[in-house]
Amino acid sequence: MEKIDAVITWVDGADPNYQSKLEKNLKNNKAQKRQYLQANEIEFCVASIIRFAPFIRKIFIVTDKQKPSLSNIRHLLPLNKIEVVDHEEIFRDNEEYLPTFNIRAIDALLFKIKNLSERFIYFNDDMFLIKETFEKDWFVNNKAVLTGKWAKSYNKQVIKTISHKVKNFLRIRPSFNAAQSKAANIAGFHEKYFKSYHCGRPQIKSVIKDFYDKNPERLTNQIRHKFRDGRQYMPYSLCWHLLIKKNLYVESSSNRLIEITKSRNFSEKKLENLLTNLDSKAEVKFLNIQDLNLASKETQKVFQNWFIKKLSS
Repeated sequence: MEKIDAVITWVDGADPNYQSKLEKNLKNNKAQKRQYLQANEIEFCVASIIRFAPFIRKIFIVTDKQKPSLSNIRHLLPLNKIEVVDHEEIFRDNEEYLPTFNIRAIDALLFKIKNLSERFIYFNDDMFLIKETFEKDWFVNNKAVLTGKWAKSYNKQVIKTISHKVKNFLRIRPSFNAAQSKAANIAGFHEKYFKSYHCGRPQIKSVIKDFYDKNPERLTNQIRHKFRDGRQYMPYSLCWHLLIKKNLYVESSSNRLIEITKSRNFSEKKLENLLTNLDSKAEVKFLNIQDLNLASKETQKVFQNWFIKKLSS
């Protein structure tokens, strides 16, 4: 059986050294600064992969001169699969673009992780597995299983095209879906794009490398931005559309995923009820919780206690 690795991108935005570096580049943009804060989600993302994806060979955590403590899970699970990768490793041929605070630049260079398997699954630190998964949930006969649905391309929707241009002009945080649509356009899909959600994203390294070997200017233009920019595309989505073009994919609906948006507005009881309900839904294997870093400490604790209980069972 071929190896499959997991890759997680993460930074601790509360780290004083990181804050200092960020402050020098942000120019006091406090709204943007909030996105780099975290609520130790990385611990539970890692734990969920170890517990519910036992076939994973290694877990690479890509970060900026940091190392997660993993203190809440150290006594529950073996952590020998984990390897921390610094930004300097993946930017080794492009060090002039460091430091970077741009996930869309970092994402584009994940294929450069040393000893990364040909097939890997890319996670953000707010994506969790909550029930056992198997290789076939991610790859079937070397085809990637893509969780999402087809949507009309942004360049075919006048209102969204205008909205995207306005956001660029006003420097509002670039759209997640617009960046996916742009990735599809680059791969040759101009009528529609395969819209992903917030769960693990299977990738095939050679497909990514081959594209950038043939289109080096795409990579340079993608990674030169220190912060997210409306001119960028979503790199993992580019890989997906290249896979679709090569018929190296299997479609999967999003009924395996629950996304909790704006968890900062959740009371302890509301989140507890929602999470408890998930335990009885056999089809749901993936969970994404957004803005947990902005939720109350009590609400964060509800999530942590629920997950620790799952890991211990």
